[in-house]
Amino acid sequence: MKKYKYLVTIGCSQTFGQGCEHSQTYPNLLGKKLGLEVINLAVCGSGWYALETSLMSFINNNRSILDECFFILQKSALDRRVNYQEIATCRTDVWQKWNIKYLSQVAVASLGYNDWKKYYFLEHKPEWWPDEPAFRQNVGAWIEPHNIINDLSYFPEHKHYPNSRNQWKIGNNHNVNPPYIHEQFQELMLHWALRISSLHLFLKNLNLDHIIVDGYSPFLSYKLNFTNYYDTHDEYEMVKEFWSTNTVGVDVDDVMIYDFKNIQAGWIFDSIDIKYKVDDVILWSLYQFKQHDTQWNIDGGHAGPLGMNLIADVLHKNLLNKGWFI
Repeated sequence: MKKYKYLVTIGCSQTFGQGCEHSQTYPNLLGKKLGLEVINLAVCGSGWYALETSLMSFINNNRSILDECFFILQKSALDRRVNYQEIATCRTDVWQKWNIKYLSQVAVASLGYNDWKKYYFLEHKPEWWPDEPAFRQNVGAWIEPHNIINDLSYFPEHKHYPNSRNQWKIGNNHNVNPPYIHEQFQELMLHWALRISSLHLFLKNLNLDHIIVDGYSPFLSYKLNFTNYYDTHDEYEMVKEFWSTNTVGVDVDDVMIYDFKNIQAGWIFDSIDIKYKVDDVILWSLYQFKQHDTQWNIDGGHAGPLGMNLIADVLHKNLLNKGWFI
């Protein structure tokens, strides 16, 4: 077993410790428990790509101490910092023969459709739109400005999204669910499964010890097999109910949009050995159902000092149980 000297943490505001004093953040609390010097590379508002960039810069510039480092990587939100033009969320039938029903906006702009009318709201078609466009010949000039179905700016994070900051519904009043939202979600989860597992395999190949944990959404924890880390049984039940697809006795606006437990890309998350992931908790849920504007939960989305203690304790238990520390 390696003798670690540094705890390197990377993530978004959850790991940065927004709203807390430096000494109150979970990286520093966990570092004290483990007797390690903390290097916190987290930045508020950042996504997975910022995590990758910060991590690679650290690795490239600190190779002499890498064997003394243990890394904690916190995945942020479902929709954060994604370039949707490059992700396969646009419905098309061009490659449907090979069971590929979604391409990126860039790809669709080049390849078009075999039967374009199937995937558009014809009542929204502009007057200048040609009735029979010559697809595969500069089709992007037609679909780019009026890509009503395919242009999904944001995915709702969970059943309590959307909110005023993240408008994702379509229609003039933003009150229409995109018709392919569930399949688009599957493609987005495939994207994240690939990014997360690829970075994990790269670190493993370098023999860099690390663990990955979900901050705000179920990725590694997509099966929703949560452990009861909570103070009360009611709190634990609320967490399970929050992420479930249960519709019985639930207001229609409060129903889970996605079925995380049955994502097609689950096999990729499963390929990550349990030693390298925390798959039984979402850090946000540890304090989400505690009273807001308190030491537990400062604003609904960020842990206060007591919430940070909870996170540090849960991560400490996982690191010990997985055999990283004695």
